[in-house]
Formats: sequence, structure tokens, C-alpha cells
Amino acid sequence: MERPEVFYTHEWAVAVRRAYEDCRRPLLFLAYESNFLVGVVAFAKDQGRTRDVVFLTGSTADYCDFLSAPDRRLEFVEAVLGEMQTRKIDKVVLANLPADSCSVGAISRAAPISKYNLHSRLAYLCARVVLGSGEERSALKKATAGKKRLRRNFRELEKIGPVFVRHDTQWEQIEPILQSLSQAHVARFLSIGRMSNLLSAERRKFLYELARELSSSGWVAVSRLQVGDVPIAWNYGFQFPGSWFWYQPTVESGPTFADFSPGYCLLARIVELACDRPEIEVVDLGLGSEEYKDRFATATRETLYCVLNKSFSDHVQMAVRDRAVALAKRAPAVESWVRVMISCVARLNCRLREERARELLKRVGRRVARFLFAFDEVLFFEWTSGDHKRKGAATLRPLGSDLLGAAAIKYADEPTTIDFLMRSAQRFRCQPDQGFALITADGTPVHFCWVRDFEGFEMQELERTLHAPGKNAAMIFDCFTPVSARGNGLFGEAIGAVARLLREQGKVPWIFGAAADQGSLRGIEKSGFTYRFSLGCRKIAFLRIMKDSISSLGGESATSSATVP
Repeated sequence: MERPEVFYTHEWAVAVRRAYEDCRRPLLFLAYESNFLVGVVAFAKDQGRTRDVVFLTGSTADYCDFLSAPDRRLEFVEAVLGEMQTRKIDKVVLANLPADSCSVGAISRAAPISKYNLHSRLAYLCARVVLGSGEERSALKKATAGKKRLRRNFRELEKIGPVFVRHDTQWEQIEPILQSLSQAHVARFLSIGRMSNLLSAERRKFLYELARELSSSGWVAVSRLQVGDVPIAWNYGFQFPGSWFWYQPTVESGPTFADFSPGYCLLARIVELACDRPEIEVVDLGLGSEEYKDRFATATRETLYCVLNKSFSDHVQMAVRDRAVALAKRAPAVESWVRVMISCVARLNCRLREERARELLKRVGRRVARFLFAFDEVLFFEWTSGDHKRKGAATLRPLGSDLLGAAAIKYADEPTTIDFLMRSAQRFRCQPDQGFALITADGTPVHFCWVRDFEGFEMQELERTLHAPGKNAAMIFDCFTPVSARGNGLFGEAIGAVARLLREQGKVPWIFGAAADQGSLRGIEKSGFTYRFSLGCRKIAFLRIMKDSISSLGGESATSSATVP
């Protein structure tokens, strides 16, 4: 190859095959001259579309290509496309093809001969740090280490604990940390409202198999930035001859280290170390145009998305669609609207998979009716049973990014649970609320809840701000049990455990529940809470009538009402 990459290795293809064997069947083309192998390209057939093929590593590799000596590339590509025509392959998808590869010209020349219609577009612009000569390396290292922001971040981190970077390349070092890396990556994406690719069991298995395969050659390098014993940034990368690859990075998503840009700090240390190693010519920052990469990049490399279609109508549809997408991206408002619509459709599809269409329509109808005419009443309870005994064997733990990541991986197939965890991750990152998780003996989180000061609590259900009935009052709220764990009394067990913990901290535990949710109210009362008062709101179109009811210990109550436009 003119530019060898770790993505073209046999080890990479083997890892893909093991991880995705249930959905992809490899289709390898090998070219021989006499008894010598002179060309290889690995494709795959999706199980449901036998007349379409894609690069075997297209969904995992940053670069994919036909493998041969450059002067044999045209001949090899022509032979492959000719064989595909013989096999009646209707569509060939070539993702992440480097734009500077000689395969691009070879495909353009070979496609008409095999009666394929070629459409290509820019896929990614990959940032790269080209290290250059000895003097250029020294200057780059000095400039990187001298960045004011970087020096400030390391000074602040060193106040917390000793700061150091580890680069693990052996399997026995890497295997124990893959789980924590996956959980951190998932939690990080949840905190920014996105879904990590490591929610997929196949993707996690791929990284596991890939590290095991590449470690025997020393080509994998899992880097960690640590403060004391706490890792705060990771990069699952590669040290392939000539390059150091920034492939699957992530950072600790909690608020403790967020202000210090741990990912930025780790990348800076990798660039500095690469400058001291003459065998490394480039630090490749891979796919994606994140802003932090631009601070280091000295060059870029383009990749293309190419599609070969037998059908001319399919070829035209793809060209028109790509053109429409390109135009939408020029108008951020239009692009944002399109993304919102796509997200809504995706959520609707998930709901349809969870519920029948008739049940979904009924639920939508109830929501519309509630929007126009509704009476919401919320009951408030104070915890009074200090001697209430726990019945379950689960334990209560503060909710952190590790638990959020572990829970998302566990419940990846439950859209409602993922929605809750995403909301929790954003609250955990941005607000002073305290989260808790109920953990079973095997380490599985089975219930979640949050605590906030009662005073100033925003009651979204009633659109009003609450005032505490006494000193040190704390509100337990946003309790959630994953769908697959329901029916085991976990709600009552969790809020009772949280209430005991709050009482030990000198706080007065409170909780509320909707009057219509009798099951929830029974669980609250069984956990040692006593009813104190209720707040109500009647809605008639855009008119709201507020109603309060206060109950004393003796059972007497007083009511008041007010109309709010």
C-alpha cells in the first residue's frame, strides 16, 4: 500500500468478523499472480440484502481501501468489479475511502466498464498532526507544552492529586480497563444528549477482540490520564508503524474535572510524546470535526463515500438526496429542524415497537385531552418512621457516571430507561442535585432517584415554585425503575433507604406523588412517609385554577383556591 494503516490488517478484519457475525457475512476477493497474492479487498453482505455489499470494516474503520501495490490497483479494481457483475451484485458501498488513494481514480475508470453508476461525495475531513523534521518536532512540542490553557489545567489538576499518563499496550493490562472505558464513553454521550456507539454489544465485543488481536503486535495503545487513582480521560488508539491514532477517546462526565478539559490534556501529552519518537510521523485524529482537534491539527485528510449502483434511478435518487442534505447544512436552522424531525420519527418507531399502535393512539389522545382540560393534584408526604426496617438485600449508592454508563449498557434495549438515564446524566453534569441508585448483589442498578432542597423546588407538574414547610427539608423526586425490573417493590425500598440516609445527615425527607397514581402512593406510605398536604391545579384551555389543601396531624384540613390566567 502507498499508505499502510492499521485498519487494513488481517487482525482488524478478524475482529469485525467475530463481533458482527450475526448480521454480516464476509465476502473476500483475493487476486493472485502465479502463486503470489497481489491484491485483497474485504467486503460483507448484510443478511437481509444479499445483492448489496459494503466494505467489511466500513462501520468500524476510519479508512477502508483496496489492498495492492499502487501500480496494480487499476487492474485489481477492474477484476473485482467484473467479478461483482458476474455475481449480480446490484449495489457496492465504499465508505471512508481515502481521497488521496489511487483507488479513487481506478474506481472511476473501472465503474463504466462493469456497467456501474458511480456517485461519490465528501465523507469526513480528518485532522492530522504531521510531526515533520527534528527541528519541526521540537518546535511543535514546545508550542504544545506552552499553551496557557494546558498549563493552567494541569496546575489545577495537580492540586487535586498527582497527575500522570499511562499507555498500556499489553493484553493483560488492557482487558481490565475496557469495561470502565465503555461505561465512561456511554455516560459521556448521555450527558450531552447523544447515544454512544458502545451501547451496542457488538461494538463492545469488537473493541475487545481488536485489542486482543492487536496487542500481540504492540499496535494497540490504550492511554489514560489519571489524577491519583482516578482515570479522567481515555483513548483507545493505535501505534501502527508511522502513526499514532486517536480512535475512541472519552472523558469522565462528572462535574469534578469538567472545567479542566481532560481530553484536551491527554491529547496534548500524546502529541508531546510522539514528537520524541522518530518512528512516528503523524498523530492521526481520525473522523469527525470536533473543535478541540483544530487546536492541534497541522494538516487534514479527506475521505469519500462512494456508491456503485446498477440501477440508474437509484443512482439519481442518491445524488438528489445528497445534494438536498448539502443545501440543508448551509442553513443551520433548516438542518436543526430536519434533525429534530428525524429524532421524533425515531422515537415514534421505538414507541411503536414497545406498544401497539392502538395503545399509542390512546395515550396521545389522553395527553391532548389533558392539555386542554385537566385537574392535577399532587400529594406531599413527610418521612416519620425512623424505625422502618428494610426488607430487600439491595444497597444504596450515590449515582455517578460509572453507574450511569453501566445502567445504560444494561438497559440499552429499553428506550424509556435510556431517556431517563440521559436526563439524569444531564442533571448530574449541570445541577447540584444528588442522585442515588439501588444496586443488587451482582452490581446491577435497579432503581434511581434524586434529591434536591425543598425550598425553591420547581414543581413542573403544577408550574409553581415550592417553599419549604420547615428547616432542612429535602425533596426526593424523579424516581424510576427500569421496565424489566418493575413489579419487585424496588420503589418503596429505594425511597426508604434514601430517607434514612437524609435523616442521618440531619435533613427532613419529603416526597410527592400524583393523586391518580394509587400504586405509587401505597409504596410511599409503606416506606414510612405520612401525608401532610396536597396542591392542585385545574386547567381549562389556558386558564389555571390553583387549589391547596393542608392536613394537620389530627386529620383536619384547610383549602384555598386562586385563578391564574
